[in-house]
Amino acid sequence: MSVTKGLAGLTVTILASLVLIVLGIVYYMVTIWIIKMGAGWAGYSAVDGGTVVLTAGIVTAASMIGSAIQR
Repeated sequence: MSVTKGLAGLTVTILASLVLIVLGIVYYMVTIWIIKMGAGWAGYSAVDGGTVVLTAGIVTAASMIGSAIQR
């Protein structure tokens, strides 16, 4: 009985991890799109791709850290 509960818990953990990874990727892609659109609206049409990716990474990391630090 405890082996079945352990496998069920492991399955739930794996599925939750996969969902969080997919959501993180989707959030990162949306952030990249928002940064590119915002830069275009601000008049910076020739923004380097590396800058966009770095900025999206910083924004994503900051939001994850901010959501982890809850009081």
